[in-house]
Amino acid sequence: MVQIMSHHSSFSAKQAEAALVELHHRYSKKLLGYFIKMLNKDVDLAQDFVQEIFLKLMEKNQLFDPNKKFYSWIFAIASNMCKTAYRHHGKTVSLHPEMNHPSGLAENLAEKKLFLKALQDGIDKLEYHHKTVFVLRYLEHFPLNEIAEITETSLGTVKSRLFYATKKITDQLKHFDPSFETTLFKLN
Repeated sequence: MVQIMSHHSSFSAKQAEAALVELHHRYSKKLLGYFIKMLNKDVDLAQDFVQEIFLKLMEKNQLFDPNKKFYSWIFAIASNMCKTAYRHHGKTVSLHPEMNHPSGLAENLAEKKLFLKALQDGIDKLEYHHKTVFVLRYLEHFPLNEIAEITETSLGTVKSRLFYATKKITDQLKHFDPSFETTLFKLN
């Protein structure tokens, strides 16, 4: 964006820098959360990835397709960075969803903790491409069509991978209270 903006005579270097600062302000926390989830809670590495993605943004902004949503485009870059890290270092996704714990029995809370542990184990066992669509859909809340853009696959492939991932995880969680699952993900 900076190079694109700096190529236009109507944008000064100061305006381009202000635009980059605004983009960082809007997206850095969301990207940090995504990287933490995908990089096995490695906060330092996730922070490095956030910095790296904004460097890539400055260097390769000419690849941005103005017909696409910026949010989807930057998450496509983030997804590719995670894919590379996974390939080279075997990083796995980690899960810490915010659950609404009703004020109730301690045993209910204990069972939810067991559920979360089982869910985390299920996600960790997924193949990377299934894990990616699962995290983007249920933890990052992207619509299916945007996940297809991010992962550079067809909508049918996304649906298939999501179906497989969700089925595999729900099979592992079938002995838990079904209401726990609906607080985290739905098949839609």
